[in-house]
Amino acid sequence: MHFKPATFFAIITFAASAAAHGNVASPSARSVGTAMSNVCGTVVSGLLKSDINTNQQQLEQNSGQSGGGFTDECLLFQCKGTQFEDNSANVHSFSQGQTIDFQVNIVAPHTGVANVSVIDLKSNSVIAGPLISWTNYASNSQAIPANNTHFSVTLPTTLGSACETAGNCALQWWWDARNIDQTYMACVDFTA
Repeated sequence: MHFKPATFFAIITFAASAAAHGNVASPSARSVGTAMSNVCGTVVSGLLKSDINTNQQQLEQNSGQSGGGFTDECLLFQCKGTQFEDNSANVHSFSQGQTIDFQVNIVAPHTGVANVSVIDLKSNSVIAGPLISWTNYASNSQAIPANNTHFSVTLPTTLGSACETAGNCALQWWWDARNIDQTYMACVDFTA
């Protein structure tokens, strides 16, 4: 059986949308752009562009497709591979100690754990947090509690100069539904 490339991409896109489940709506998080396509390839960036809620494992499963253009520079474990260069006009200016309100869209719940942390984008490491965490997040056995989708975090006062330059830090929302092996994340670029 042969598929035309457009048909194959449509099938993959549909499969990704069926597995898509959550993302940060506010403050505005990273989106897909040309820089991501250059390092993550057209297949991975196309999947995420078609549905920003796509889980990380779906992206990983499609990263090795022949001719997809995926490179080692695409860090799917950091912001789902989205690139600062595509989002440099979307950097939030916060103050250390500021309370930041979040709104998360959960399209389909899957019981897991979640948190929001400050990450150093250069070293790909957590430098503060978790600022908030849940041990029973987006449970599919009950109505989703309001504090899973609307919550606030307080930016630490101990960041020093680490986050003064755009592209150094992000607030990363991370949700892991281990029982179904699906991880969701979103990054909010900021300076403080």
